[in-house]
Amino acid sequence: MNPTDINIAFATKKDIDLLVDVYSEWSQFKDVLPKELTEPETHESLTKYFNGSDETRKYLIATVANRIPVGACYMDISFLKLRNLRLGDMIVKNKYRKQGIGSQLVDAVVTFAQQNQSAKVWLWTQKELHDAIRLYEKKGFILEGTIQKQFCNKDALLYGLILD
Repeated sequence: MNPTDINIAFATKKDIDLLVDVYSEWSQFKDVLPKELTEPETHESLTKYFNGSDETRKYLIATVANRIPVGACYMDISFLKLRNLRLGDMIVKNKYRKQGIGSQLVDAVVTFAQQNQSAKVWLWTQKELHDAIRLYEKKGFILEGTIQKQFCNKDALLYGLILD
């Protein structure tokens, strides 16, 4: 796939169904991660981020021809006042992986962070998500430590990218 065929945009209320479609692929990790970490987002769980009742997240949606959803993530903007931005729940549909979509999503997050004078982008991930870890490290994220028993009695890896 040509990188110019990929469109990365801020998701709007009309994109909730596209996000639900992408996040339905969390289930593919059910053999690796606890059930609570692989439950897909629903229309109901996402609506609050688009109707003004919870303004802590901005979602990005990656699409290809005819607005086929292929990837997504969110930016936790509640940390912007501290000059930090957290990247959360990045996923690329399995059949579209290794085509630059995750890389473009990370780039869009970093660009947004820079435009908002953030000094750092950070995230946590699970040690089993080898492809994600490779991508983050390729993009310059550094392993900063392990957060013990972060989710469901599992440790999480904390990664950061300094922008200043």
